[in-house]
Amino acid sequence: MPAAGSLDTAAPAFAEVAAELGVSVHQVTLAWHLAQADVVLPIPGASRPASIRDSAAATHLTLSADQLARLNPS
Repeated sequence: MPAAGSLDTAAPAFAEVAAELGVSVHQVTLAWHLAQADVVLPIPGASRPASIRDSAAATHLTLSADQLARLNPS
């Protein structure tokens, strides 16, 4: 399993959107998953309180149509 920090290089579009919004790549990834359908329930794993708070904040992150288009696979 890749290290958590590798999302920046493995998914550059997610890193770009995260930089635009001033949030973590993990938040953007979770927000993207949540935007896929009303019945999606991502279950992130975390052991540090800061990571848990960061993941929970993704539920309040709304991605624009342009951002979602850039993140969706072509």
